[in-house]
Amino acid sequence: KSPLLAPNEHVVAEGNIVAKFSGGFTAIHVSEDMATPETIPEGIAAPQDAKLQEQARSASATGDDLQGRNVIFSDRSRGIVVAHRPPVLFVYRTVDNNNDDEVEGSVKILNSRMNVVVPPTSSSDTQSLGDLMDDAAAAFDDGYTRAVFSPIPQVKDIALINNPMLTGITMVDALAPIGRGQNMLFVGHDIDDMRRYSIDFLSKQLATSPDVKCVYAAIDDADKVSDLLEAEGIADSVQIVAPESSADDVDEMSIAAEAVATASTACALAETHALRDGAHTIVVVDTVDWHKKLWDGTTRVLVDVFGVDAVVRGDREGGASSEMRAYFSTLIQRAAQYNAQNKGGSVTLLLLTKIPPMQESDDAVFQESDFEGANEKVKARIQLLLKKNIPLTVENLRKIDIPIPSASEGQRRLALQHVDDLISMSDGQIWFDEKLETAGQLPPMDPQRSVTRVGIGADTESRADAQALRRIVEGMRLILSQAADMGGAEITKASEKQIRRQKAYLLAMHQPSGTGGRTLSESCAALLAASGGYLDNAVDDGALAGTEKGSSTIDGLLEHLRSSIPDQMREVDESLDMTDATKGIMASTIEAYLSI
Repeated sequence: KSPLLAPNEHVVAEGNIVAKFSGGFTAIHVSEDMATPETIPEGIAAPQDAKLQEQARSASATGDDLQGRNVIFSDRSRGIVVAHRPPVLFVYRTVDNNNDDEVEGSVKILNSRMNVVVPPTSSSDTQSLGDLMDDAAAAFDDGYTRAVFSPIPQVKDIALINNPMLTGITMVDALAPIGRGQNMLFVGHDIDDMRRYSIDFLSKQLATSPDVKCVYAAIDDADKVSDLLEAEGIADSVQIVAPESSADDVDEMSIAAEAVATASTACALAETHALRDGAHTIVVVDTVDWHKKLWDGTTRVLVDVFGVDAVVRGDREGGASSEMRAYFSTLIQRAAQYNAQNKGGSVTLLLLTKIPPMQESDDAVFQESDFEGANEKVKARIQLLLKKNIPLTVENLRKIDIPIPSASEGQRRLALQHVDDLISMSDGQIWFDEKLETAGQLPPMDPQRSVTRVGIGADTESRADAQALRRIVEGMRLILSQAADMGGAEITKASEKQIRRQKAYLLAMHQPSGTGGRTLSESCAALLAASGGYLDNAVDDGALAGTEKGSSTIDGLLEHLRSSIPDQMREVDESLDMTDATKGIMASTIEAYLSI
């Protein structure tokens, strides 16, 4: 046998290359006929057992998922199956990717999965996919390996999500809390700002839970991520996994394939720490957008090879078929709170996805002729607006969900459609809104579109939030939502009170990215100051979110509380709860300070 193969590896299926892309991405049509010893190159073993041969035929003929399997090419280079859309495997070659033209003929699919080698202690050095996989075959039986595309946890392996993974970002912890072992989608147009807030999350977790393990899949810009971690002072505590494809002639499909493998490798590292050591881990995937690019590319290959009827209509039009949902689930559903039988560790996933910014000016006015290509329903609505003398502005069209007639807006709507698909598969989403950012709100999180779905329902015992925050924020989302909808409404005493309370909440939750995050007690104190009306006078006096006066008000308040009632602040941070007595002491201290 070849030294590249472990003793217990053998061929389970074979196929032929039907498409190749520069950089190592290859499409393989799997044959229904099993490989025979006569057709397999020397050093690659075929299964001799009849049961194994039957399993191999089943995998090839019925479409059993072969994602993550090792593949051997004719030149003996090795690859990993990154997607399986029967009868085609999509493979990323992990070595010798510059010799794509030399790879021809049949390809052998092995029983083994490509592994990532996990050292006994985590490393803070940036590691590429190749660094982590080079010795995967040799370490096949090593206890410190884990399959890159490990199966998602089963119900028997996990426990309820019942502990918060505090981010230190008050607005997130209050309105869209992340539970330990949860996946959370992070949506926005400014990827750099999303990165900084993500790193604030990691920083706060490392400060409060030194044993937590952090892995960052820096798919888009590893150097920038490394610089941000360095600036935050946590570079030595976060392991970066990054792609290594950098040549100008590498096809986007190969980049996407490596990105998908990189994200899964980061998950495999975290899972090892959780399952081997019982550690709590966080994985940031920056970004998950490459998964969509790979999926769309595989759809084009299937159409090219087998015709348009080879894929369902939803995939052709960018929708989410059941097959596509299964493909994304192999990443999204790897988040888990493992049960005691599996050492009680956890994997929390933060998945970043970027949406295109709004391109059209709100001042732009369209004509009826601009909608000639629209469907009849849209045309009828346009005519109704014109009959009522309502101008066809961007703002008016968006209010009633009529597509803006521009190429950039069309791309944006497709991206938003994809985000909606991801939302339906995830445990929650944090949505950063472009207009809120322009208005000065930081973080620019939309409270109406940001939510966690862990703990929703009266019959569930799962919770993602901290009990202390739960005692303070009741009704806050409704207040923010109602106040946001009051634009242009008649001003009454009731509406003035509601808008003042909204401003107080926004002041309490104002946090620019890169500030490292707050303790739980600080978040509770700031929100208690807003909900109790203690910030109302300051707001009326011009201490608003984003102003120097507003920032000094909150900073001064928190500093005063830390020095005046340290025992109560520490109690909240350690217990994650707040007794009535502590709440009363905190409220009276806040009132006394702000009434000066």
